[in-house]
Amino acid sequence: MKSFKNVIASFSLLVFVMNASFANDPATIKKPEINQIQTMLKKIEYGKFLDKETKLNISFFVNSQSEIIVVSTNNQELDSVIKATLNYKKLALDKLKFNEVYTVPVVIK
Repeated sequence: MKSFKNVIASFSLLVFVMNASFANDPATIKKPEINQIQTMLKKIEYGKFLDKETKLNISFFVNSQSEIIVVSTNNQELDSVIKATLNYKKLALDKLKFNEVYTVPVVIK
């Protein structure tokens, strides 16, 4: 019984440490960059591709010329449209690091 309590305590500590490390994730995106990406994404006519509200994640990095390079999305239908819209568009950077992958959650209504 004592070893079972030790296992539970160890597991709880592990979960706590993992949560704390994710809370301090350096790959979070600040508001100015999100606003710039939202502005670019608003130009797409989603009615051609979607019938209902959709949630997707866009993974990208910024190259040394401050251009967005979309790595992937989790939506097959919009992947090529998102890439065509965002790839090689310049961002006015605030705190994004070059060549670090960032993920932005997007809701399309």
